[in-house]
Amino acid sequence: MSEGTEEVDIRRVRASRITLLCRGATAANRLARFSADEPLLPKEAGKAGRLARRLPAYAAVLHAPEIAARETAALFSARTVPCEALRDIDHGQWRGRSLEDIAGEDPPGLQHWMADPAAKPHGGESIEEARARCAAWLEEQHGAGGHRLAVTHALILKIVLAHVLGAPLSAVWRADVEPLGMLTLTSDGRRWALRFFGSPAGPEGDS
Repeated sequence: MSEGTEEVDIRRVRASRITLLCRGATAANRLARFSADEPLLPKEAGKAGRLARRLPAYAAVLHAPEIAARETAALFSARTVPCEALRDIDHGQWRGRSLEDIAGEDPPGLQHWMADPAAKPHGGESIEEARARCAAWLEEQHGAGGHRLAVTHALILKIVLAHVLGAPLSAVWRADVEPLGMLTLTSDGRRWALRFFGSPAGPEGDS
């Protein structure tokens, strides 16, 4: 393919934007537990509903299969699409347990998990495995056009951020994502770029 032909092809690609939204808080957030498949806390629906009224309409609203992600997405659209690639990490035997309990019971395992993205001492899914599925999903989204919302979980959002920036996966421990925090990416058909990362009170929430 010649350089001139490549330029024409690039111009034909539709610009795409994806906002990844962390689902609202659950009991796991309040109790510092590894997440389980549980509903939103009672006040979270109101917070998500107020946020939805401040943001523009999206071309499509996708969501992780877990209950809290589905409930959050429903506040942004009456027609939502479940997306398996957005699911939370499988924490295996640690699912639903507190960090304090794990640190007391298996400190070497917890340290190994946080130091090595390929580690999975809990018997579930490693951070590296989650990155691979999220990266594959992102590659499929190039050229879709429009602005879509994808409701997922905090750790998944941080993994996507590290992937797009080309940062080591250890960077996920240096980023905080609050419930209803956002990450917005734009695509020119070849690569994803960071547009916004922060809380609903930031630029995305004011638009």
